[in-house]
Amino acid sequence: MKEESTHKKRSIVMPVLVGSAVGAGIALLLAPKTGKAIRKDLKRLAANTRDQVAEVIDEGRDLYEEGREVVAGAVKAGKETYEEGTEMIERLMHKKERSLMVPILASGIIGAGIALLVAPKSGKEVRGDLKRIAADTRDKFVSVMDKGKALYREGSKAIPEAVIAGKKAYVHAKEKLLHAA
Repeated sequence: MKEESTHKKRSIVMPVLVGSAVGAGIALLLAPKTGKAIRKDLKRLAANTRDQVAEVIDEGRDLYEEGREVVAGAVKAGKETYEEGTEMIERLMHKKERSLMVPILASGIIGAGIALLVAPKSGKEVRGDLKRIAADTRDKFVSVMDKGKALYREGSKAIPEAVIAGKKAYVHAKEKLLHAA
């Protein structure tokens, strides 16, 4: 029984040792630099990385502090705006006359919230789409106006010609009637 367990340990250890030796041999054959140069490069890399990490941590602390201040300011401004809005709504609600301001504001806020939740594109993309649509519409309008101007010019030329042709036809028809009579 002991022979089997010892044999199993050797069967695991031998492949590991052979694999290590083969890997070391390949590394020695393909090493781009000497071991000393590689160690020197690794030390330099570690020092640079340590310095960069320290800088990033310092910047992160600064950003965290700035962020805390900004968030605190935003929370304060939000509370103030909420309180002002609450006071305004209270004043509007206590008026004897019914004002449409509250329903308009409430429906506007609800509509904006729904639009934000179901917006298929960002505002920037929508503004870009609107600019493209406006430009296309302008271009189409200009094209229609140009066609209209061209038709007007053609019509302006055709009307006098039609009047002259009509007068000639009238005179000709009148002469035929006079000769026939």
